[in-house]
Order: sequence, then structure tokens, then C-alpha cells
Amino acid sequence: MMHIQAGRDRDRFENHSGRPERHNENTDSDGSRGRLSRAAHLAGNGLFVLVLVFMALLVFSLVQSRVVGGPPEIFSHQVYIVEGGSMSPAIEAGSLSIVQPVSAADVEVGDIITYHGTDEQSLTTHRVMEVHEADGDLSFTTRGDANRVDDPLPVTSDLLIGRVVRVVPYAGVLLDFAQSRTGLLALVIIPGILVIGFEVRNLLHLSAQMDQEEEESSTEERTTVDV
Repeated sequence: MMHIQAGRDRDRFENHSGRPERHNENTDSDGSRGRLSRAAHLAGNGLFVLVLVFMALLVFSLVQSRVVGGPPEIFSHQVYIVEGGSMSPAIEAGSLSIVQPVSAADVEVGDIITYHGTDEQSLTTHRVMEVHEADGDLSFTTRGDANRVDDPLPVTSDLLIGRVVRVVPYAGVLLDFAQSRTGLLALVIIPGILVIGFEVRNLLHLSAQMDQEEEESSTEERTTVDV
């Protein structure tokens, strides 16, 4: 019986292997399209999240700046637009500088600091060249990277705002534009409408897909009952 069983198994194997196996190209093609569709969907979702985060931060910064009257703040860091080119190439004009408030004792030579000018209205961002201490008070000699000489007046500790910890090249131009009416329309309102439209389209597509799956399931059940 073992011999007969083996013979039958061999016959089934030979019959199966004797026929040329056909490769289903349509299945592979559908699988490739499915993978590409999933990848595109994931990329779209990632871009969508980035746009939402950018819009949220932008709106938050603009509203906070207008209500409080000071510079925008993100996670306790102040945000400034660099207008001059005295710190080039480290910080180009139009960049966005993110400043962390620190005490004068935490500032070291080589740090880039932002501080008030003598009129309390102007702000300057330069590199610390020397740290001075006299009678317990600290002051700093500063210089712009693009300048050949130090700044004429030392920066006292009461003028210090903070240390530059991040620089986003040319993002200041975008933020400055966003503060205008045209920029608010172009960077906040219109993208917001597009995001809402995108989500509505996704919901409609999902609803149609669920209806189709439900209809196919009902058709299969009726076919099974009829059989």
C-alpha cells in the first residue's frame, strides 16, 4: 500500500509538473500598481502632515506675535528675521534665527548672540569674540562674521536677549511675506481650503469603496444561497 500510495503521489506530481506553468502577468501588474499606489498614498499623507504642521506653527506664531506684541515664540524659543548680511556666510540675510534665552554667564566665546542696540529698538545678531568681567558684571565684545573689526561698543548683560541655536536659511523671507495680507491669503487661507477639499475627497472615496465592498459581499452571499 505504501508503494501504491507513492505511485499515486508521483503520478499527481508528474501530471502537475508535466503541464507548462503559466505566469499570471496581470496579477504581477496589479500587485505592482498596488504597491505604487500605497507608496504614493503614504507620501501624500506625509506631505499632508508636514503642511498641517507648517500651517499650525505659522498661524500660532502670527497670532501670538500680534496679541503679545513681541517676537513669535516656539517652544520657549524666540524667532527673528535676519535683515542684514553682517553674519554672512553663517547667517545670510533673509534667514530665520531661533534664539534661546540664556543668562550672560552661559555665553561663551564663539557663540552667536542676539541683543538690543543702544536705542532698545534695534536688534543685532553677532558672534562673541571676547567675554569680559568687571565687578561681577559681564560684557561681550562682538563682531559680525563678514566684518573685519569688532563692534565699537561692548554688549552688556542687560542688553542680551539670547543665543542663536538654529538658523533656517531664507525662511525669514517667507515669514515676513506671511505677515502681509497677501501672504496670509497665499500661505494660510488657500492651503487651508485645499486641505479641507483633499480630506473631503478622501472621505467620499472611502465611503464609495465601503459601499462597493458591501455590495460585492451581498452579491457573493446571494450567489452562495442560490447554489
